[in-house]
Amino acid sequence: MAQAMGPTYAGGSQPITKDGYDVLYLPDVNNRELIAAGEAPVFYFIPNQVRMARKEGPEKGDYLFNLLRFAGTGGEGVIGGGGDVAGGMLTFSVTGALPEQTRTQAENQIKAQFANSQDVFFGLKNSRKPPMFRPAIIASSTTSVSNLAPTATGFPAVDPGGTRGPGGGFRTVGIPTSQVRSRDAEPATRDSNLDPWYCMLQGQGSGSIDPSGTHAFSGLLGTYPTSIAWAAFHGGGSPLIVIQNYKLKVWSPVCTIRIDGNWDSVFQHFSAAASGRYLWAKVDVAAEFNNMRKSGSIKVDVKVDTTLPGADEIARKMEERSDLVFNKFMEMAQRTIFDQPAPQVEAAKADSGSWSPWGVGLALKYRRDENHLDLHYEETKQFAYLQDHTISSSLAGMADDIKADPDAERKYFQTIHLDDWPRRLARVVRPVASWNDKTVQFLSVQVGYPNTNGALNWEGHSFSSSDGADPTWKFQTSQKEAADVSNAPAGWTPDKTFVKRKVHLAEPPSETLDPYHRVQIERNVIDLDPEPNGSLLNDTTLEVRADTAGRIAVGPIGLGVMLEDNSQTVEVVMEPTDRDYKPLGMAPVRFRWSFSDVDTDRSWTVFSGDPQLLPYYRYQVTATVKGTLFRKGQSWTGPWVEGNGNGPIIIDVPPPDGDGVTTRSLTEDRVRALRDLSSSTREVAANNASPAAESSYEVAPESSPAGRPRSAETQPLTFLNYQL
Repeated sequence: MAQAMGPTYAGGSQPITKDGYDVLYLPDVNNRELIAAGEAPVFYFIPNQVRMARKEGPEKGDYLFNLLRFAGTGGEGVIGGGGDVAGGMLTFSVTGALPEQTRTQAENQIKAQFANSQDVFFGLKNSRKPPMFRPAIIASSTTSVSNLAPTATGFPAVDPGGTRGPGGGFRTVGIPTSQVRSRDAEPATRDSNLDPWYCMLQGQGSGSIDPSGTHAFSGLLGTYPTSIAWAAFHGGGSPLIVIQNYKLKVWSPVCTIRIDGNWDSVFQHFSAAASGRYLWAKVDVAAEFNNMRKSGSIKVDVKVDTTLPGADEIARKMEERSDLVFNKFMEMAQRTIFDQPAPQVEAAKADSGSWSPWGVGLALKYRRDENHLDLHYEETKQFAYLQDHTISSSLAGMADDIKADPDAERKYFQTIHLDDWPRRLARVVRPVASWNDKTVQFLSVQVGYPNTNGALNWEGHSFSSSDGADPTWKFQTSQKEAADVSNAPAGWTPDKTFVKRKVHLAEPPSETLDPYHRVQIERNVIDLDPEPNGSLLNDTTLEVRADTAGRIAVGPIGLGVMLEDNSQTVEVVMEPTDRDYKPLGMAPVRFRWSFSDVDTDRSWTVFSGDPQLLPYYRYQVTATVKGTLFRKGQSWTGPWVEGNGNGPIIIDVPPPDGDGVTTRSLTEDRVRALRDLSSSTREVAANNASPAAESSYEVAPESSPAGRPRSAETQPLTFLNYQL
């Protein structure tokens, strides 16, 4: 029973073009026998070009293509930034798949074209069954893509050591070693940036044995290849060429192959043609083999079964279109004059320019054997062999798709600004405080940023007078996306942090130790930001200011009058108020001026702990003239005077007859009683005729500063140029 064996090149091939798709058809080697046995003849198809693959088949869906270009400065705001960088990432997939409708139309064209033909392999005239169509048998597939970067002159191929040293690298096939220009297998690191011409495409090498399969590529590009690819794909061209080399398992009809020659002559021919060549590529060996056939150094004779119609024509096509004869020569040559180096394979990596679609290199090494100096091969049978079938295509067509759908451009081409992510969120915090007055013990700050669960992670720092000239503290964290945080705090956005600042005050000095400078501290720890989580801010530079802690700072405080002697004193009472000058309920402070310290300035500082407190206050003045044993004393108190604002102030001392002034004086009867009491005291009776100078007295308010008529014994008193 006749059976289909596989495709053959003996009858040639038939290319078909439909709807822009190219496909190649080969007949089965046994089609003549199949038709004679009443079986359906078989044809094999293989794509004759590759195209950009799509998501939903050859004609539907978006292209499997993306070109992403990126650029960034790598400044302080970028985590891991290493300086200026620019380049691109290119990913795409190719396929040879045909649309079902196109494949059906191409098959119908084959049927119509050979329906009345009696060709040994393609003829369908006597067929009783319609032909069958199958994909060609692919033993192996190798895929490569052109390089977008400059390479050395010649074809780059892997050099497994030798002149490149233990690391290997790239060497130019076909150029003497002395003229080779090579580059490292791994591009050297240039600071933290890509070389402008960097181009490393991954995905080259072995591919699918299904001719309709998909093959993907991905690569990192420098600035120049990225710009070239971006412009070319937008402009309708393609800077990339994809090459697929299939090894098809094909069959010959029954034939006799005879090869004759002399190995010494063959070796001398290759030696003369080498010209310093280190490795021979298969394509070069095939070219020299054909030269030796033409020169007569090697004689080849192919005879096809004469029972086949057109046997001579079949034999001619086999020699012209197949690798059968050459493959038989190579089988013997590799045992005699060629040494094939052991391959060195680096897993999961391929470089644009490191792969050769024409086979591995062969080193020339003649094994002399006195019993086999003559080259002779002869065999008659139906041969199966591997036939190279190479196709290549550019990846054009993107521009047409973008022109038809302008929104498609954003699907295939993207630009990323690397400075946008990953961002470093930073806060620079500085203290602002007057450390010299010893009022502020230290300042503190806490900065919080949510984790992915929404809980705040806090970091803190304290500032004191011993921090030196640059007490700056820096908080840093990675800035999250809003979608990265679940249960985010209310009002939070990725650029904001929670800030809690505090002023920690020292204990106020005792009033008795320093009567000139009064400090009131309502709370020792003052929160500048509201609890529980402080203020939500997006400012980069933050201040912890002590003067924002609800502070009143009045000073220097001086008197508006001069005192004449030690009998005259002035007392001033001061207290904080609200905007309406109503007391806030804080304890008032009291200052006293006497003749000896009238020129000494006073100061008053209040730390309320309330950031909303404004410097509104009021003060009241009491002037006192001390009496003697012979003169009554006098005192008067002025009305409350309103004031606002921090800084210096001159206290206005009212006259005794001023508006709103209340006066007080000692009565004459009380003075006489004190004088009599003092006369009876032994300690002063012998030497003093005047009453005791130090004694208690009562103060009675009077309606006017005139009082009763003065005694003849008393002398007039003056204060503020007023006679008392």
